[in-house]
Amino acid sequence: MTILPPVQMSWVVELSKPKLDQSITCLSFTGRKGSRSYIHIQPQRSTELQPYNQLELTTQSGNDSDFKTLLLKMVVQPLNAVAGFLCSIKSLQPSLDTELNDSRIQAELQSLYSQKRMEVESAVKDASNLVLSAELWSSNEAMFYLTVSCHLITENWRQKSYVLDTAHLLNEHTPEYVQKQLLRISNEWSITENIQVVVTNVDGMKKVPHGYQWAYLPCFANTLNKMFKETIDYSDWKHLLRKCQRIVAFFHQNNKASESLRNYCFHINLKLTELTQITDLKWLPTLHMLKSILELWPAIFNVFATSRVDDLCLNENERKTLNDIVAVLNLLKKVTENIGNQEYSPISNIIPLVQNLQKELRNLVMMGNRIAQILSQKCDYHIGSIKKNNWFRVSTALDPQYKTCLLNDSGVEDVKTEIRSKMRENTHTVQSRYDFKSEEMILQKYWQINISENPLKFWSTNVEFKQLAPVARKYLTVVSTAIPMECVHQFEKSQIINRRSNLEPKNLSMILFLNAN
Repeated sequence: MTILPPVQMSWVVELSKPKLDQSITCLSFTGRKGSRSYIHIQPQRSTELQPYNQLELTTQSGNDSDFKTLLLKMVVQPLNAVAGFLCSIKSLQPSLDTELNDSRIQAELQSLYSQKRMEVESAVKDASNLVLSAELWSSNEAMFYLTVSCHLITENWRQKSYVLDTAHLLNEHTPEYVQKQLLRISNEWSITENIQVVVTNVDGMKKVPHGYQWAYLPCFANTLNKMFKETIDYSDWKHLLRKCQRIVAFFHQNNKASESLRNYCFHINLKLTELTQITDLKWLPTLHMLKSILELWPAIFNVFATSRVDDLCLNENERKTLNDIVAVLNLLKKVTENIGNQEYSPISNIIPLVQNLQKELRNLVMMGNRIAQILSQKCDYHIGSIKKNNWFRVSTALDPQYKTCLLNDSGVEDVKTEIRSKMRENTHTVQSRYDFKSEEMILQKYWQINISENPLKFWSTNVEFKQLAPVARKYLTVVSTAIPMECVHQFEKSQIINRRSNLEPKNLSMILFLNAN
C-alpha cells in the first residue's frame, strides 16, 4: 500500500491482521485521537488480534470528505492489503454510510481511473516498438478474463509496463475472441500500429489472421507448466499424484488423524510442515505438496498403520518416483527464480536458461530419473525451436550478459545479418549516406567485449554503440512471460480471485488498472 506524502495533517489506518482461517469483513470508524483519525479493520469472528500494521495517509484538510477519498484510494492499492474492503463497504457505520455509498464509490473510482488513464496514454502514445502481454486467467470455471499489459523501454533506458485493460470473456476464450479483444484494446489506446510482439499464455494465437505484423510469442511460464502436465500424463504418474492429493485430503478432513500426525512428529523429532492441498496439477503447487508428504512420511506412515489405512500407503517404488518428480520440479523452480530475480524479464535470457535446464535434466537422466527423460523430450518439443526464432536469437545477441552463448552457434551469421539490416533501417531515417565501415567497427567491438552487466544499464551508458542501441531497444523490449512472476510463485490459491468474481467487470478492470499503474 502506498504511503502518501505529508501535507497538513495525517490519518492513520490500522489493519488488524486476522488469523489464517479468517477474512477481513468488518470496517468500523473508531474516532479521533488528537489530530489523528483511526480506522479499525477487524476479523468477522474473533476478538483476538495480531499486531497492527500501520499505514500513515495524509490529506490537506481534516474533514470527512477528504478522509473518505483516502479510503477510496485504499481500494485501488494492492488488493491483498485490504482484502474484502470493497465487498464490505456496507458495513461502515451509518455516519459514514450516507456519503460513502455505491454511487459515490463508482464516481470516485471513475475519476481516479480517468486521471491515471491520461498519464498512461501520454506514456505510450509516442512510444515505438511496443510489446503487449495478454494473460488469460479465471476466477472460476465459468469466469474468464484477459488482462492486457503494454511494455516499452524509454529513451533513457527505463523499462516501463502498464496494464491497459482487463476484458471479461465469460466462456468465450477462444484464440479468435482473444484476438478480437486485443484489437479492440489496442485501437482504443491508439497503439495498434506501434505493436511489434504479443506475448501470451493463450494457445493457437499464431493461426488467427489479424491483418497486422504482430509476432506472437508463447508465455515462457505457461510453457513450463504445459511441459510438466504433458510429462505427468505419461504412464501412471498422474494416478500417483492423485493418490497424493487423497493423502492430503485425508488429514485435512480428519481432525483425529491430524492430531495423531502432530503427536508422531513430536515424538520422532520431525518438524511439522503444512500438508499442501491442490486442486490442479500445476508444477509449483505439486512441488510443495510432494515435498510436504515426503518430509512427513515417517509420521504419516505411523498414522496410516495405526488407523489401518492401507490404500493410501506409498510403497518404496512410489516414494522413489515422487523423489524423482521433486528433483525435476526443483529445476523448473530454479529456472523461474532466475527469471524473477531480474529487474525485468526480457526474452534475452531464455536460450541460456533452457540450455542449462537441458544440461541438468540430462544429468538426472544419467542417474535413472525417467521423469527427467520425458520432460527433456517435452522441452525439446515446446522450446527447442526458440534457437531458430529471430526474436529470441537477436535479443540474446544484444544482451551483453548472454551473447556469448550464440557466438559459437552455426547460425550466428544470420543473427549478425539481421542486426546489420536493422541498423541500416534506423540510420537511413536520419541520413542519406550510410557508413558501412563504421557499422562493422561497431559490431566487431561489441562482439569482442566480455561484460556481465544489466542490458539496460549497458546500453544507456555506452555511447560508442549508439548506432546499435536502437536495435537493442527494439529486441530487449520483448518480455518472456505474460504471467507476473510473483503469481507464478504463489502456490496457494488466492482469496482475491474469489472476491474478484463479485465485482462488476467494469469496476474490476478499473481496480486492476489502478492497482498496477
